[in-house]
Amino acid sequence: MRNILKMGLLMGFISFFTASCSEDQIETYSGPDAVNLQINRRDSAEVSFLSIDPTLEDYTFEIEVQLQTTLSDRDREVNIGLGERTTAVADMNFEFVRKIFIPAGKTSVILPVKVFKKGLVDIDGGLVAELVVLPSPDFVAGVRGKMKLAFSGDFPKSWYSSGGDAGPIPFMLGKCTKAKYQFIFEHLKTIDMIAYSGWTDYGPVMALRDELNMKLDKYAADNGGNRLPDDDGSDMKFSAGT
Repeated sequence: MRNILKMGLLMGFISFFTASCSEDQIETYSGPDAVNLQINRRDSAEVSFLSIDPTLEDYTFEIEVQLQTTLSDRDREVNIGLGERTTAVADMNFEFVRKIFIPAGKTSVILPVKVFKKGLVDIDGGLVAELVVLPSPDFVAGVRGKMKLAFSGDFPKSWYSSGGDAGPIPFMLGKCTKAKYQFIFEHLKTIDMIAYSGWTDYGPVMALRDELNMKLDKYAADNGGNRLPDDDGSDMKFSAGT
């Protein structure tokens, strides 16, 4: 009985020691006060001016600058700069505030970034602005210290759904290209594919695929067998893998 008791105590000690080691291995943040950048809990966002009001000349991203650590009874300074992925030109293609303050007693503040439509249509694939949190007297970057913004004045190169998820569209229509999107826009008069993005019913997107391919066949028949080219010069077709 005494041996059993000793064995039980030994096993309990090993279990406690193992649990302590496991807790030590859990990754936690500790260090200077930090802030994160996000839009709807994401660290990237994109917009095509064709997906919003066609008459709009500028668009404002509202980026939440959010505390990762403690509150304070004073205003605190956050410095914002540009990362290496930036291809846009500040103050020409877009503008942003380089220094912003989180008010005393608050956990976040909104950083507006205004993008200008003028000139974007002439730039293939649009532009990217990568915002980064720079060190300040009060803060360093948090785990989401970067925010990638992409914007285009032309047809986007990703299927767009105002519901946020393109669903089965890439699997049914293939890779998104500007040429495909322009063809779809002429057919639907919109680039919003929300009506075809449902995961529970593939009927609408399959019917759209068939309609588009029939129109492509008619185009070829009306143009001496010459098919409409895609972005890379190949024959345009709507199907998985194209």
